[in-house]
Amino acid sequence: MADNRRTWGLILAILGLLTLALGLKAWDERQVAERAFLTQLDAESKMLAARVSSRSDAAQVVLRLVGQNDLTTSKAAGIANGMDALVSLRDAAQSPPGSRLGDAAAVAKALPQGETGMFLTTHGDIVFVSAAADGAPLIALSPISATFSKPENARLTLRSPDAKFSFGGAYLSGAADIAPATGPSIQSGPDIVRAGTACSPVSGSEVAVCLTVARPLLSASDILRIAIFGLLIAAPAMAILDLTRRLSRRQREILAQATHNQESDRILGLVMRGAQAGYWEWSHTTNTVFFSDGAAVLLGFDRSGLLTLDDLLGRAPVEAHDRIREAFTKARTIGWLQLTFPAVAPSNRWVEMRGSLSDDPVSGEPVFGGIMLDVTDRKQAEDRIRAAERRLRAAIEGFAGPFALWDARKRLLYWNRAFANDFGLQDTLRAGMSHETMQIARAGAVLVERQSSEDSRTTLIALRSGRWLKMVERPTPDGGLLTVGVDVSENIRNEEELKKQQEKMKRAALDLQRSEGKAEALSRKYSEEKAKAEHAAFTKSAFLANMSHELRTPLNAIIGFSEIMMNELAGPLGHASYKDYSRDILTSGQHLLDMINDILDMAKIEAGKMTITTQHIDPVDPVDAAMRMIRRKAEEKEIELILDGAQNLPDIDADHRAIRQMVLNLVSNAIKFTDRGGKITVRVEQRGPEIYFGVTDTGIGIPAEDISRLGQPFEQVSKTKDRNTDGTGLGLALTKSFAEMHGGRLTLSSIYGEGTTVAFYLPIGGPGSLAEQVIARDVA
Repeated sequence: MADNRRTWGLILAILGLLTLALGLKAWDERQVAERAFLTQLDAESKMLAARVSSRSDAAQVVLRLVGQNDLTTSKAAGIANGMDALVSLRDAAQSPPGSRLGDAAAVAKALPQGETGMFLTTHGDIVFVSAAADGAPLIALSPISATFSKPENARLTLRSPDAKFSFGGAYLSGAADIAPATGPSIQSGPDIVRAGTACSPVSGSEVAVCLTVARPLLSASDILRIAIFGLLIAAPAMAILDLTRRLSRRQREILAQATHNQESDRILGLVMRGAQAGYWEWSHTTNTVFFSDGAAVLLGFDRSGLLTLDDLLGRAPVEAHDRIREAFTKARTIGWLQLTFPAVAPSNRWVEMRGSLSDDPVSGEPVFGGIMLDVTDRKQAEDRIRAAERRLRAAIEGFAGPFALWDARKRLLYWNRAFANDFGLQDTLRAGMSHETMQIARAGAVLVERQSSEDSRTTLIALRSGRWLKMVERPTPDGGLLTVGVDVSENIRNEEELKKQQEKMKRAALDLQRSEGKAEALSRKYSEEKAKAEHAAFTKSAFLANMSHELRTPLNAIIGFSEIMMNELAGPLGHASYKDYSRDILTSGQHLLDMINDILDMAKIEAGKMTITTQHIDPVDPVDAAMRMIRRKAEEKEIELILDGAQNLPDIDADHRAIRQMVLNLVSNAIKFTDRGGKITVRVEQRGPEIYFGVTDTGIGIPAEDISRLGQPFEQVSKTKDRNTDGTGLGLALTKSFAEMHGGRLTLSSIYGEGTTVAFYLPIGGPGSLAEQVIARDVA
């Protein structure tokens, strides 16, 4: 207790002496600053007085020159800047009292005859007096403002025995009025701003120039100096107090920290060994890394402890070095580190380092510390999930119809290319878009939309492109929504064609009833033909329906499941041959489906149910679309496929889809019968009132005796160098039928062994236009 009192007494004595010494120092510096201020103020007042004196000398010179008639008054006014008037004393005395010239004449009369001088008026004018050659005095007036500019933070006063004039800071007027004219001094009072004033006489006159500048009792520098002295006193006091407190507390902390560290290391070691993890610390100043026993085991080190960053890079493959260096470099800036990389030994092990910047509790230096985990199982699971996602995305993209997946809030998660293309949303769709926003965005591509009468969640949509889609929406187990679309354009067209046929039959019945003289016979014949037509139509419709349902439906399932097996979407098949068998099944199923479609199309044409929708189109456009669709097939056989379209072709009134199908049939045949490395040229040009579409190949050609029977359904050429080709023999027959439906024709020419040219001609004006031209020509 006594030691504490002596310590505190010594501390207080030291602080008292320090305070006294600093107080005396502050007072001395204050006095030195006051003397320096007055000295500077006196020098400035003398400089101002010298300026007035030099102005007086210049004015006397000008007055003498005017008095000696060496200089006119007007020229003198131009030379002497700042002089408002230059007149004789006699003329100035004529001015009324109280005016500038009147007061100037009054003070000038006090000067003895023949002498020069300078005076001050209450108007703020400096009056210069000089004798002329004839003895008559001359005076000149110069306002003080012409000699001095108005000071902002000071007040300037000119004094003489008879007058005084001040201008500048008005708040300094009280100090300027009581200031003595003897020497520099500081004035203060109850209602007076504390200021310093210095007066200097103007040589050769009774005028004095006084300058007054504010001098507060405590300036900013004084306050700063007091604050500094206060800090100089407080700092040692606080340092002494804090030092004694820290010494005792530090001893207790060191002992507690040592105990805590031992217990923490024991617990951490148990946790790390159980979790197959380790601990690491990285000092970015020395670029060294500390690895615990668990971390050393994960990286394959033969020892734990302090290692370098290069040692860590040696336990990772070369391709991961740049990524590891970048992660450590970036950690210096962001303050945390998270890195996953494969270890060289043991192989196939993935390690994750995770940590952040903190202060070392012992040294106080900033270090990075964290844990190291074995994430091999998690990495392998992530790879399996990504592979499964890729397979699923590939299957969805391969689906020809539109497909979209929505979450529980009806926000878009995924969509395929067909969904974007069908509704023209290539630049609009984005993840997170709402279902309502999508419906608004697709409105531009939708012509008609109606709900199915059979299912409230099924919608029929007519696109502006002419296609019909059947859109079905079903909920998912997690509360989301699945949208799938199927192209039903063919079904819709069949329904429309059936309605047209019924209308034709009704009109035919009316025509029969109106026929004269054969009503009864025609009625019977009509009834018989109608019954036959209805029976034939029913038989054909039943056949087509059975073919469509009984063959297409299982074929679609065969094609779909074989594609799933070939791509191993549900898992590996086992033996590699099973994948080849699945590919053969898929190819055969697709081929069989194409054959069925051709047969159905041919049957529709023969039944008169196949119709075309003509419109004004560019004749090259459907040809270009067909070549884009089949170009890959030509590239697989290394066949050069060329489009030779003439320039400035007129638009043709034709069915875009039919022309595309005809070109596809002809080019497909050409590819089949053209050897690898050959060439196929598709030419489009105008020939009179028709557009010529020709496909020329460098294939094997057709024997002359077989040309006449080609174009008939199911006809094929067998003598093709013993090669077997897939197909039903309906390609040329369908092309010929489509051409004739347009009012055109099909031509075929070939040189066996050199190549074949198959072409069709379509009238520019559409079906029936050539017949109308012939009739018009005959009438003319």
